[in-house]
Amino acid sequence: MRAFLLLFLLCLPCSWSFSNVVISGQQQQGEEYGRQLQQQQTCRVRHLRAQQPSEMIRSEAGTLELSTRQDNEQLDCAGVEFIRETIESDGLSMPRFYNTPGLFYVVEGEGRLGVVFPGCPETFRRPPFGAGQDECQRRRRGSGQEGEGEEEERGSEEERSRREQECARDESSQKVRRVRRGDVVAIFAGASFWWYNDGDRPLRLVAIADTSNYQNQLDKRYRPFYLAGSPAIRERRERLGEGKKLGGNMLAGFDQNTLAEAWGVERETVRRIQENNQGRGLIVRVNEPRRQRRDPATPPISFWESNLFFHEEEEREGFNPGGFQQLFCNMRLRHNADNQDDAEIFIRDGGRLNTVNRFKLNALTHLNLAAERGVLHPGAMFAPSWLACHAIMYVTRGDARVQVVDNRGRRVFDATVREGEFMVIPQFYAVVKRAGDQGFDWITFTTSHSPIRSSFVGKDSVLKAMPQEVVMTAYNISCGEAQDLRWNREHEFLILPPRRQQHGGGRSA
Repeated sequence: MRAFLLLFLLCLPCSWSFSNVVISGQQQQGEEYGRQLQQQQTCRVRHLRAQQPSEMIRSEAGTLELSTRQDNEQLDCAGVEFIRETIESDGLSMPRFYNTPGLFYVVEGEGRLGVVFPGCPETFRRPPFGAGQDECQRRRRGSGQEGEGEEEERGSEEERSRREQECARDESSQKVRRVRRGDVVAIFAGASFWWYNDGDRPLRLVAIADTSNYQNQLDKRYRPFYLAGSPAIRERRERLGEGKKLGGNMLAGFDQNTLAEAWGVERETVRRIQENNQGRGLIVRVNEPRRQRRDPATPPISFWESNLFFHEEEEREGFNPGGFQQLFCNMRLRHNADNQDDAEIFIRDGGRLNTVNRFKLNALTHLNLAAERGVLHPGAMFAPSWLACHAIMYVTRGDARVQVVDNRGRRVFDATVREGEFMVIPQFYAVVKRAGDQGFDWITFTTSHSPIRSSFVGKDSVLKAMPQEVVMTAYNISCGEAQDLRWNREHEFLILPPRRQQHGGGRSA
């Protein structure tokens, strides 16, 4: 009996600790469910609308446009914020990182993208350009002359050795990627990145910042943390000059002496870093622009004119037991959605649909985001369908009549959407699109890395998958009408080419 009592007393703390773990786990799950429920309850949108970004931030070499959750109940429902950025030729969009993951689409132009993953090696190396080469040659000549006249000074030998090592050291950085029209680009929360437009046309980007994503542990606002640049004024379209600012050099907040000691540089250097680009904003023009196309045989004189970065390096997908470096450092971050051969759906007279999900771009697995690129020919229709996640659609060309229906059968949107506008289609809301006379192109960002779409029409119609008797009884229609409903478009899927005349009959009973 004593042995049993002793065993009970010994096990009691363990059982109490385990029960605490279970209870705390249940409480944590309950709190998570409560947060999700609170977010879901904000999706009480009575009417949808197509819109332009509500705020504009002007800089020296481009503009940044935003629509935030605080000002837009549709975006608040989807848990995202909308971004459109235009970078002029020779413009550098300042290095920054987000508190949220972001998914970008290159609407127009081409350029360079640098993404820095903490802990990844600087695998790309190159010799210094232009002024760097001249400086190294000058140092070598100077060190040789000093060596002839001052051989007795042993200290100068150490200095010459240090300078030679600096000149022999190749410039290194993490991978710089080439981006072009049609690219879908995934950016992780906390990963620093920058854009540079080396083309002759504006580099135009649209994106969503997923503020409801698990990677964001701050509030539900999109917060860009800029590593350089100066604050820029946020202007609202309906009333300009409110005085609020976006961005700002994070380094400007530190004490100058502290940074000088941390970097091992002069205090004056830190001062210039903290006060750099005053008044130029968040997108600045490069001081050494490409004034003309150079002869390929002529060596580049600066990084901005170089094409050395643009050869394709191996980027591997998926999990690798080699650890962090193999998993993230070599991960593909972009996939082109304008490739006709890569389309899931291609209808010669109707259009095409390209999906960029986690199966094509594994980085999206970690972001839980995806994108769809759609193209409709004039008069073609995108069949009535719904997605099992929120969708944010941006029109890149043309126009279309769009209808959206909610769970009560109410038409919450019925209007024409045009180039440059975006709209939110909440989860499970059914939508149909018909292209105008100029056709209709769009990009849709989804809040799931593997969006599942269901359709009323076509090869994979939900009605076609039901027994005919169920369809007849549900809609109170005849056998022939049910057959027409289920089989008239049996060889088509989602994209329906225009018909010369309205269909007046089909299979009959």
